[in-house]
Amino acid sequence: MTVTMADIAREAGCGVATVGRVIHRNGYVSGEARERIEKAIAELGYVPDRSARSLKSQRSSIIGCLVMQSDNGLYYSINDEVIRAAEARGLTCITMEAQKRGGEAALIQTMLGMHVDGIVLISDPNVTAEQFALFRRFKTPVVAIERGYPEQGADNLLVRDYEAVRDAVGRMIRAGHRRVAMIAMEPIMDVERRRLQGYRDALGAAGLGTDDSLIRLGADYTVTFGREAMESLLALAEPPTAVMATADTLAAGVLQAAYAAGLRIPADLSVCGYDNVLSQSLSPAIDSVGLRLNGLGETVMNLLERRRDDPDAASERLAIDTEYVSRGTVIAPKI
Repeated sequence: MTVTMADIAREAGCGVATVGRVIHRNGYVSGEARERIEKAIAELGYVPDRSARSLKSQRSSIIGCLVMQSDNGLYYSINDEVIRAAEARGLTCITMEAQKRGGEAALIQTMLGMHVDGIVLISDPNVTAEQFALFRRFKTPVVAIERGYPEQGADNLLVRDYEAVRDAVGRMIRAGHRRVAMIAMEPIMDVERRRLQGYRDALGAAGLGTDDSLIRLGADYTVTFGREAMESLLALAEPPTAVMATADTLAAGVLQAAYAAGLRIPADLSVCGYDNVLSQSLSPAIDSVGLRLNGLGETVMNLLERRRDDPDAASERLAIDTEYVSRGTVIAPKI
């Protein structure tokens, strides 16, 4: 049964014209009404008619990239790699940014309505099983970067986060640090669970064990959270001598808090960031875990092409390697 705009309007308790403004992204709609409409769109699986018609038409030569809004510049570096690879093949790449959790649904509907040739999910959009069913229904290839969706059989590119954090924390321990803090995101996604486990295992391998008072978990990769987390760590009776931050933006906040407390980097506090996007622009430039993004976009294009040619092929799970970039901000602690 085809879902219509009238069905969405009835489910959301509003007029068809209001639904149209949300779908076509023109005109004002209140935040409350927009949320009801987006929820109805997701639950009913609505896709504009032109998407269905496109199944019988030629390819659109459009690739859609879906990114969660974030202060983390890594997401946009990955997006840039995909855009370059798409353009090298004569394709147009459009990027849509979800401003909040749940906002992905309407953007996915829009992309399917544009009959894109493939969708790239960058880092952590919260795509549901129902939305993956839509991808399969319309034979739209999907590649997920940094989040696996193994239960959906999606093609994945996953960063070796566990190994990267375990190595970085291990360097701090080998430098002589025994109180190493971790500032990261809540382990809702696999990526943060892998990073947190890498931290714990590095400590365990050194016989140190995990002191949960040295772990700060937040809701986003913001400088503000990094600063507030570091302030609370410095308030401990025995503060850390080294900090592993799982984004350069978090590390920037660490530096702000350290300077406000009169600490010197790295003389008084060793710091390592993650993603190597902002780290070289900080003062001082800090150690960071960098992703080897060269060739990533081409790999994504190959996976989309393969899936388009063979929708039933077994899913691919490929790794994105990392490298530790040393700039001298992890040194032995003061005695």
